[in-house]
Amino acid sequence: MIQADTRADTRDLVVVDCDDLAEGLRGVADLVDVFSDRQLVLLASKFDMDFIVSAFNCGVHGFILKEISCNSLVGSLKLVALGEKIMPSRLADHLPNWISNDVVAQHHKSETLDLLSEREKETLRCLVSGYPNKIIARRMDISEATVKVHVKAILRKLEVQNRTQAAIWAVNNRLVSSNESHFDSDCESAVPLELQKEPHVLHAQS
Repeated sequence: MIQADTRADTRDLVVVDCDDLAEGLRGVADLVDVFSDRQLVLLASKFDMDFIVSAFNCGVHGFILKEISCNSLVGSLKLVALGEKIMPSRLADHLPNWISNDVVAQHHKSETLDLLSEREKETLRCLVSGYPNKIIARRMDISEATVKVHVKAILRKLEVQNRTQAAIWAVNNRLVSSNESHFDSDCESAVPLELQKEPHVLHAQS
């Protein structure tokens, strides 16, 4: 722990070599919880845009590359102690591309959702809940044959291979939350185990 300044408006710092964190972001999150009353600063030997963004989302207050000069390091730590957030200057070079990629992904998601009709979206929500075709037909007051048509259209538009992958896509893209899924007593199928996890760790299986 580093006491960067003795003025009343400064805060204690915890500086961690994140290259030694075997569990990566999970270790960062644990440190943020343990040192919730202090400013957490990570020192790293390499620049990793995704890791940096995730680390700040976890609650760190500074991310500094080890290539920084001694004077700059001291100055950066003083700023963090005063309540500022410090990021590598190299971040400015990567930010435009990172934002552009995120915008493209969001645009693609929006375009894909626009391809689905309201009936297909409703069917997809039923797939997230694990309902078989006859239950979907009963809930939507349509025939099983029509349900099959909707399911085939969903698989084609989402470019996935099966119902489980379609349901995972829906949760990952927040069309429906896995917490919203529920079951009827006559439902013959259970929601896939993968959908009980957080969206960002889901992986579609062929």
